[in-house]
Amino acid sequence: MSNDTAEAASDEAGMEIYGAWGAVLPDQTRAQMAVVGSDDQFVVIHRTGEGRWDSLAVAFDEEAAKRTADLVTRMTRMPEYLRIGGDGVGAGLDTDHPGVEWVVPTAVVDDPDPIVRITGPGTDRLWAVPSTDGEVVGLLNPDGDPREIAEFTSGAAADAFIGMVDALFALNGSRGFAEGSGSH
Repeated sequence: MSNDTAEAASDEAGMEIYGAWGAVLPDQTRAQMAVVGSDDQFVVIHRTGEGRWDSLAVAFDEEAAKRTADLVTRMTRMPEYLRIGGDGVGAGLDTDHPGVEWVVPTAVVDDPDPIVRITGPGTDRLWAVPSTDGEVVGLLNPDGDPREIAEFTSGAAADAFIGMVDALFALNGSRGFAEGSGSH
């Protein structure tokens, strides 16, 4: 979906697009993800190849949808980041830090110490985390208020989100065929 296509779809369906991105996954499949809203419903959607769009997560409100889109856009453009966690949202269930979290500096800092480069003047954080009851899988913005911004539709949906964000980070700041940010 190009920005023109996204804007046309937005106009036709009465849908607002807060952010849209594209990347190639490790298995060489093209994938797209977007944060959209319509009729007071705000979702993160995803598709691979020319497949249909699937809902990955439901944002709690418009502010949370905008924050999700903004964080994905800003964070994946940073040249350095820290990724905490294993392959998927179920990683580290018995640890103090389950799921997968990405941490990036809020500004690029030229320093030989990697800790200073990552923490810089501050950090942005995004964390896909399983719940203790095993049924709710959440997306957190630990530095934000409120920190809970979305609920994934399933563990597999959270893993698809993790795979897509990892693929966006793998672009090393290049936008590849990424869609950028839509209208706010």
